[in-house]
Amino acid sequence: MSNEIVKYENRLNSIPLRRFNTREMNLFFSLASRLRDKGTNEIELSFTQLKSLSQYKDHGERFVEDLNRTYHKLLTLNAATDDGHRITAFVLFTKYVIDRDSETVNIAVNPEFKGLFNELSNWTRFSLEQFASLKSTYSKTMFRLLKQYRTVGFREFTMNDFRVLMDVPETYRPSEIDKRALKPIKEELASMFRGLSIRKIYKGRGGKVVGYRFTWKPEPKNANDFTGGEALSHLPNKKITKRIDPVPDYQKNNRKITEKDRKRLAEQLDLLRSLGQQRTTN
Repeated sequence: MSNEIVKYENRLNSIPLRRFNTREMNLFFSLASRLRDKGTNEIELSFTQLKSLSQYKDHGERFVEDLNRTYHKLLTLNAATDDGHRITAFVLFTKYVIDRDSETVNIAVNPEFKGLFNELSNWTRFSLEQFASLKSTYSKTMFRLLKQYRTVGFREFTMNDFRVLMDVPETYRPSEIDKRALKPIKEELASMFRGLSIRKIYKGRGGKVVGYRFTWKPEPKNANDFTGGEALSHLPNKKITKRIDPVPDYQKNNRKITEKDRKRLAEQLDLLRSLGQQRTTN
């Protein structure tokens, strides 16, 4: 699974995955990774393949139950088009079969929406392994939404859009959004989006929070999805070195500075001073 890519049309990002838990999201996007360029034909995956792709750990009937819940929710996903004359709504998936005996899953995309995974012009892509490793549903959703703008490095959400796309309950106040949504997003995505910053957008005298601004270092267009957004052309010649700091990390594990540590630091300072004096005299 280490080199598995999920790629789909950006329209999918505008469809909230309401009430999907983390296991269900992993199963859905594992399927999405295999639906690309398959037209509207049914695809078949074994239980073993799906477990590997989605990093699923449980076994037995629990897996079948999670599959069943996932696909029931998939069948409720719908999309709409509006060309100015007609509004058309339709479900994304038309069929799924879970076969306990053969331990396989079959699923078919609605022909009306085959462009979601085929002949893509505007698309979102990301590493399935990175997505599946995230623990929070909020982190998973924001990961996808930011990956749509990975080469831009900037995205804003109104409060209403944030609540809808992230499936945040209307009862959550900004302080609860900070704790339950923004905190895990920042903690989990900081290593995947370099320099990630989240700022609140305020309006009015009372300083009401009306949205959020996400910024990060844009990825190159030829970025490698498996190495933290580095350019592919740079990878072969990139020499990775490990920093070795001679000064002990006294903050780690809250370790107290001992007399031996103080003596060691004093010796290092004396050595630095003598080196500085030698440069001055030379």
